[in-house]
Amino acid sequence: MLNIFGKGRWIRRDGFTLGKLFVVIATAVLLFCTPERGSGMDQFKVVGYAPNWYGVGYLNNIDYSQVTHLIYAFAIPTAEGEIRPLNDGGFMTALVKKAHENNVKVCIAIGGWSYGGAPLESTFAAATDSDSKCRTLANAMLKVVDDYGLDGIDVDWEYPRANTSRQYETLIKYLREGLDQRGEGKILTSAVAGFTTTGYSPVALGYLDWVNVMAYDGNGGAGHSPFNYAVDSTNTWKKAGLPKDKIIVGVPFYARPNWTSYSDLTAADKNNAARDKTEYKGATVYYNGLETIAQKTEFAFDNAGGVMIWEMSQDYVADKKLSLLNKIYETAEKKLAETKKAEKGAD
Repeated sequence: MLNIFGKGRWIRRDGFTLGKLFVVIATAVLLFCTPERGSGMDQFKVVGYAPNWYGVGYLNNIDYSQVTHLIYAFAIPTAEGEIRPLNDGGFMTALVKKAHENNVKVCIAIGGWSYGGAPLESTFAAATDSDSKCRTLANAMLKVVDDYGLDGIDVDWEYPRANTSRQYETLIKYLREGLDQRGEGKILTSAVAGFTTTGYSPVALGYLDWVNVMAYDGNGGAGHSPFNYAVDSTNTWKKAGLPKDKIIVGVPFYARPNWTSYSDLTAADKNNAARDKTEYKGATVYYNGLETIAQKTEFAFDNAGGVMIWEMSQDYVADKKLSLLNKIYETAEKKLAETKKAEKGAD
């Protein structure tokens, strides 16, 4: 099994009351202080989103030895600061049981792009437009962690803007405080776009363990998720001041423009596993095949903290050699072996 989950957390300091200079210094501490982690695969993460709408069946197809974290998608907030009941047919319970039996951490993604056809951005904005409402929403999120024995929270506010940045920061602060009160090792992350860092203050980023960068959906065609988009997205967040270990590079297990899964494309023609573009049901579709996934994994190993997958049900599992998750695992293992060999040679 991959030993690629880092147990450390970035040290934070609160209390920015000594003026602007102290704010700047404290922000630098938030972002750049030394992490309490090992090196190599102790830092590399393989994070997979697990949507609840396909039922529990596909959970049996996941190779849990090849992931470090799974994120339940989604719990939905309300403008009043509540979390809607999951009503997922026992999916969360099954996910936590299977993952924890295999030493895989489970977080819950709260939010997403939309609910009932309406974008959730305005819901988040309304639910956080005062300090007390931020506390209410944070407490509702934390209750879900308690109710299901989860390891953390992934905030999927898509996306905070300049005028709601302070609200996002306050929500993240209260979540960080609440998770820390629940013991060492609780995780706080956020799903972010690859093309912008607007809305994410340095202070807010300092409270997070990492960001899951959605380096896909660049457009509906060839720009969906090519290798250079992963590179550009990673560099966008590095320029915002994030150390590489706090950047997890997202990869898609689906095609654009028609959202077809890699599983369906490969089932239709196994040669599609070696491509990034194919004809499917009369349309040209763009996706990531095995080699691009390997290339992105190598890049993430050298330049980021890991790989994030949207999403786990879309992998092709009938043949291990054609599985994208397996390609990520094999590539990371190879990079680790190369790193250890180089370190040994340097000694």
